[in-house]
Amino acid sequence: MRVPASRQWRALSERGIRSAVREGDVILAVGAPIAFYICFYVPLRKSMSAAGIDFAQYLLPLIAVYAMFFTAMFAGDRAGREQAGGMATRLRSLPVRSWVPVAARMSANLVRGVAALTGALIVGSLFGFRFHDPAAAVVFVLVALAFGTAVVIGADALGTATRNPELGATVLFVPQLLLVMTSTGFVPAHGFPGWIQPWARNQPVSQVTAALRGLAEGRYPAELGVAALWIAGLALAGAALAIRAEGRRA
Repeated sequence: MRVPASRQWRALSERGIRSAVREGDVILAVGAPIAFYICFYVPLRKSMSAAGIDFAQYLLPLIAVYAMFFTAMFAGDRAGREQAGGMATRLRSLPVRSWVPVAARMSANLVRGVAALTGALIVGSLFGFRFHDPAAAVVFVLVALAFGTAVVIGADALGTATRNPELGATVLFVPQLLLVMTSTGFVPAHGFPGWIQPWARNQPVSQVTAALRGLAEGRYPAELGVAALWIAGLALAGAALAIRAEGRRA
């Protein structure tokens, strides 16, 4: 008797979530944005305060984005492990729909993403970050998780394609670091050299953090629409990569 796809998804999702809890992924997901926030807040707070910027409020959106990038690195690692460890091969020999393992990994990655975002919000709140409107706060969380989903889809596909957890993590680390360090998440665009300011202002991390910053203040800024377009584009690119990776795997 063929097991319904919904039951297959549930069983594999539970396996992935238990593995994330057992192996400490959830704890690390919570702890990483906390450490990242402290490492940047402590040395930069005084200089930003002198410029009239509430750095606790300014920094948190970037930490939320970083938390999603961190989740994506976990996603690529786990997908690569399934390929390298033979789990994907075993699943292909069973009557399991091709989309079920991917959907199950997304479920586990969502748990990691929620844990990482929770860690970011906890440390931000301890240092003075506040939401100014409940409805906008909900949109803040949804936008952050939507961005996380978009980058996780691509990272999972990359891990599947490379079949090598170490290689996938290395490939992901460099562009994520460049996007974060050349964004307006740490300093406003005018703090960059003139030649790089257009990039710093308009790249996806800057637009998403600007949207989150406005939402935290209770506003719905113009950057929200641009951020939505970036998220949709990243999700479509990740989905195309995932389809290609799954096709090669088959």
